[in-house]
Amino acid sequence: MKKAMRVLAFALAALTLASAAALAEDTVKIGIFEPITGATANGGAMETQGYDIARELFPTILGLPVEFVVADSQSDKVVASNAAAKLVSEGVVAVLGSYGSGLSMAGDPVFSEAGVPALTATSTNPMVTQGEWYARICFIDPFQGTMLARYAVENGYKKVAIFQDIEADYAVGLVTYFNNEIKNYPDVTVTSTGNFVSADQDFSALLTEALRNEPDVIFTSVQNGTSAGLIIKQARDLGYTGPIIGGDTLDDSKMYELAGAAASGVVFSTFCDADQPANDLLKSFLDAYHAKYGEDKKPAAPTIMCFDAYLTIKNAIETAGTIEDKAAIRDALFATSGFEGAAGTITLDESHNAIRPVVFMQVQDDLSPKFVKMIEP
Repeated sequence: MKKAMRVLAFALAALTLASAAALAEDTVKIGIFEPITGATANGGAMETQGYDIARELFPTILGLPVEFVVADSQSDKVVASNAAAKLVSEGVVAVLGSYGSGLSMAGDPVFSEAGVPALTATSTNPMVTQGEWYARICFIDPFQGTMLARYAVENGYKKVAIFQDIEADYAVGLVTYFNNEIKNYPDVTVTSTGNFVSADQDFSALLTEALRNEPDVIFTSVQNGTSAGLIIKQARDLGYTGPIIGGDTLDDSKMYELAGAAASGVVFSTFCDADQPANDLLKSFLDAYHAKYGEDKKPAAPTIMCFDAYLTIKNAIETAGTIEDKAAIRDALFATSGFEGAAGTITLDESHNAIRPVVFMQVQDDLSPKFVKMIEP
């Protein structure tokens, strides 16, 4: 009798394991690799909004429900590597993220070694896609930095004061490409470069030093909207009334919150504008976004881009026709061409980078960003 009971117990255990395995195969696990906490948490929140809306509208891949496995990098490169390892151990089919080039670069070796395809919507540092498993659907900093420099030149700014977060790969890289372009214009000079770290709160000393040179424009290259908001507010408090420009990380609610009225007139480059002529997909996205967050809310570009990132990875998996063969999914992702997203058509080049324009926005008196211009690559 005891033997029969043991046999029955083993049989039930085997059945339970088989059922669990079958259940695992009944979902498509997508890793969400984002800073949920820490200095760039607001960026991670913007991106997660895009993923969530995409999954709400398109909840299945290959007929199976999509399951998100979330790993918090805590806005730290070391933790990001561990978070990437967690996603691999959870058996994700592919990874979406991260906000912050340095965090994406920290995850890249882990995803490459494990053979898991990863897609970032907003990491612009060229090094992110140097490996064989990472792709992106945004432009890269050589293009963005060059266009920001040309914007300064075209607007007649002769003296530029730069502020850069020296701990952020993105911020340092953007300044490098900005400076490389500025060198082509002998009548334009960089009058100062103020280095800071994302934990800094008081920029008065750096600003006072920079303003002694009477710059025509301040260029802020920051890791997050918090730093941008503080720099902008403190610059205005010190009496600076000139233009302020920056890259895509200024497209952040924290910038508006901390700068307040001082943000009026600020110009930043970004990936897309929700007010531009909408295709049907953008309209569907906006309807869902406004239903969730309010009609008066305008989504930031990273949110729209992450909506598109989800659809891009979904398309790659469905093109490959498998959730088992990750190399086939990677190859289908890298071959993305002419794919219609909410923010425009997505085509990746041979380096797994998107070919797309840069958009310039200017903050209005009511703190809403307004389209200024678009420059094609």
